[in-house]
Amino acid sequence: MYRIYTLVLRLGLIVLSPYLLLRSRRYWPTLADRLGYSKLPQLQKTIWIHAVSVGEVRSVEKLIEKIRKQLPNRPIAVSTTTPTGQELARARRDIIDHSFYFPIDTPGAIRRTLDRVRPDLVIIAETEIWPNFLRLCREQKIPVMMINGRISDRSLPRYLRMRRWLGQILDNYVVLGMQSETDRRRIQSIGADADRVTVFGNLKYDVDSSNRGIDPKLASFLQEWRELWIAASTTPGEDELVLDAFSILRTSRPGLKLMIAPRHPERSEEILGLIRSRGWKALRRTALQGDSDVLVLDTIGELASTFEYASVVFMGGSLVERGGHNVLEPARHSKPVIFGPHMENFRDIERLFLDANAGIQIPNASELAPAVAKVLDDPSFAHSLGQNGREVVLQNAGATDRVISYIREHVLKNGEPQAKASGLQGFT
Repeated sequence: MYRIYTLVLRLGLIVLSPYLLLRSRRYWPTLADRLGYSKLPQLQKTIWIHAVSVGEVRSVEKLIEKIRKQLPNRPIAVSTTTPTGQELARARRDIIDHSFYFPIDTPGAIRRTLDRVRPDLVIIAETEIWPNFLRLCREQKIPVMMINGRISDRSLPRYLRMRRWLGQILDNYVVLGMQSETDRRRIQSIGADADRVTVFGNLKYDVDSSNRGIDPKLASFLQEWRELWIAASTTPGEDELVLDAFSILRTSRPGLKLMIAPRHPERSEEILGLIRSRGWKALRRTALQGDSDVLVLDTIGELASTFEYASVVFMGGSLVERGGHNVLEPARHSKPVIFGPHMENFRDIERLFLDANAGIQIPNASELAPAVAKVLDDPSFAHSLGQNGREVVLQNAGATDRVISYIREHVLKNGEPQAKASGLQGFT
């Protein structure tokens, strides 16, 4: 089965590579890493953490800080899949020694990368299942942990169809650390051995943005705005809906300001065009000069620090079928949060927030303006939403410490790999 998978993967890469290279030129500089020809120095006894994109990098920052304290002499390397994730990883040189792009899941690329990184432990954030990578790590007796694992509603049927083979692949993990009991049951239903599955919780509850600070120029700019609505992590198709709602709100609230933070900053120019076509004054964050009705945040890593200045936050990816985005950051700042019906990727967080009266879920875009107005018109209601959201965050924190305890007790006892304790006895 591995041979068939590898053959199909290689054929797919051959067929799609011209299209990908022409349409996504920003990926060209990543090819060396992806093919296993990394420019990393030769490493030894590395802790390798894989975090796909920005959200995953943020979720493991506190874990990296704790690993750094407990294993100060180990190099820590972080791989990402997206350029935005890589940019954030490179910005955290205070805790991350090396960063690179995760290799394509072909045996050659994987072997070359493993030979360069020489990990004693690999930690994969979220549900990443790379058959060749996991098999080769097992052959080399390298323990691989999954943390923050989840099985989405959309992914479950597809995984169930491959249950027989997936069970073999998942046996290559020493532990499958899931976000919730629902995720535990789901990963076991697709073939995972129950003895390898545990619930660590969601590391995103432990993210602390307070140590990042905010650029003084940006802070000064936002402080001038008495009422600020932040539309965070918007995706294609949502910016128009946000601007429609803003137009309605401005008829009765002429002092209201809007900041749009697209999920992918490279869309900023397109969004600026949408704003100006409606007659609004617009600025991008990287050109803060003059007055504006709408600010477009065209940088990476600054959004979390801006929530402090928000009067209300709409979390994007939820009015269109993108599965939603993480509402924990604004809640950590005690800000009232609004989100749409599509929160499939954050179903447990969605449930907790609704049960605790910590957020407003709207059924469609026509309800966005009324929901924002309701929050802005009722300060006590807004305060209650924000406080309830912060309480949800505090009550569900602690996953990072559970992961660290597991590593210390079962995987790297006294800083060295423990074959018997970690479940690696099957690897020998």
